[in-house]
Amino acid sequence: MTNRDLLSYFNLTGLPFTKEVPVESLIGLPSAQKTLQSAQLLVETRGIGLMIGKSGTGKSCILRQLVASLHAGLYHPIYICHTSIGLTEFYTHLCTGLGLEPTSRRASMFRRIQERILSLNKSNRVHPVLLIDESHHLDNEILKEIRLFTNFDIDSYNALSVLLCGLENISSRFGLSSLEPLANSITITIRVEGLPKEETFSYIEQRISRCGNNNSVFTKNALALTHQASGGIMRNINTIAHAAMLNAYMKKSVQVEAEHVKAVIERHIDN
Repeated sequence: MTNRDLLSYFNLTGLPFTKEVPVESLIGLPSAQKTLQSAQLLVETRGIGLMIGKSGTGKSCILRQLVASLHAGLYHPIYICHTSIGLTEFYTHLCTGLGLEPTSRRASMFRRIQERILSLNKSNRVHPVLLIDESHHLDNEILKEIRLFTNFDIDSYNALSVLLCGLENISSRFGLSSLEPLANSITITIRVEGLPKEETFSYIEQRISRCGNNNSVFTKNALALTHQASGGIMRNINTIAHAAMLNAYMKKSVQVEAEHVKAVIERHIDN
């Protein structure tokens, strides 16, 4: 069996449950929209924020939505996801994101980064937005430094918005006294939860519809079991739904039934 066979069988133009969720596929989900609005509020208020959630809940997708929503002439987003690094490497990534040539000296890069951020704000009227994905991997040294390089004009001017995005365990680290200045500077904490039942249904149906089939490919019972097994976590939904479609195809079923989803769950448990 090939992907072409599966697509033809269900009258699809593409695989609906690929690894990456297209930004537009999240727009119709109320919980995702609420999360996006919180992130946009952080940018508008020029604060430091924290976005946390379990793996696979769609945090990176929200970041992509946020970047897509920012006016190119007013904002300069800088996205960093390589976070298992030291402070010098972190500054190197930040310099690159700001269009600066990295140097070998951290102090020099720190100064140039602050100067570029101030210049963007005051001369170009462009506000930089630093988005750090997988931030739970950051060393405490880097987290401490983030608070330092957001200090402009003797801590009287917000020239940079920062959104730390990562797993929930990063929150526990802010109880350390060394990270207290950063913890006290966080203005918004955004929690990304699994989708509620109704949104899981809508998400699956939207993904299939965007691939060309507006019919009910999944039965209601199949949708309900997919939600229950996935916990509403989008990455899990994608994995279960794709495998269930394969099962339905192999059984030559016109719809994905609960039994096809159950077979996926049981196979996962056995493994």
